[in-house]
Amino acid sequence: MKRILSLALTTILATSLLAGCGAKKSDDHLARIKEAGKITIATEGVWAPFTYHDPDTDELVGFDVEVAAAIAEKLGVTPEFKEVAFDGGLTGVSTGTFDMMANGVDVTDERSETFDFTEAYAYDHAVVVTLASNTDIASFDDLKGHTTANSAGSTYEAMGIEYGAAVSNVDTLGETMTLVLNGTVDATINANTSAQDYFNTTGTTELKVAAVDPEVTKYAVPLAKGSDNDSLREAINQAIADLRAEGKLAEISNKYFGADITAE
Repeated sequence: MKRILSLALTTILATSLLAGCGAKKSDDHLARIKEAGKITIATEGVWAPFTYHDPDTDELVGFDVEVAAAIAEKLGVTPEFKEVAFDGGLTGVSTGTFDMMANGVDVTDERSETFDFTEAYAYDHAVVVTLASNTDIASFDDLKGHTTANSAGSTYEAMGIEYGAAVSNVDTLGETMTLVLNGTVDATINANTSAQDYFNTTGTTELKVAAVDPEVTKYAVPLAKGSDNDSLREAINQAIADLRAEGKLAEISNKYFGADITAE
């Protein structure tokens, strides 16, 4: 009797373990997000007009904020934004601290070694911004031997180093522009959309776009690399496709840029 009971318990335990393993295998990142009912999104909150705080209400707003919220709605979950420095956001995505990042993250070969990117949802160009009176810098190649300011871990920081500039790391777009204005650095490399927004918002005539990178910058959502994110990436890609087809991406873009940057 004891032996029969022991064998029965062993069979039940083995069956439970197999069932448990099967459940765990199907419990990928998207399933866990849906079970939690929310998706955590890393963003800086200091890079207008992509992600920043409304000066009147202090509410977190911006192109990337609204796009990410629209994606979350398509997934059927609540967006939970976490404000962190740019490099901290990327690190957090790679380690699983955040589910995704929405911060004008451009797709590069180097980043693609660490992240699996979704389809692009917006397109831009990198530019060099200098004082309007600067006559030394008229191209990216002219940055060699000069100084720039950019966010740590950004593509723009990498470009500055690539072109031979001495790069200072700062936290916000406003700080980069201030350092150029007061002569602390010679230039900043940034998104053309952000530079133009800064010019329009501040009304400054002391700065100019000195050079434009002809290569298109593709903004996409970075996810931690691995099969655990396959279904999440597919779901976000579908959400982006639906938002584009519905005209929602263009609507959000026109709201913040006065133009549609969501079509290549």
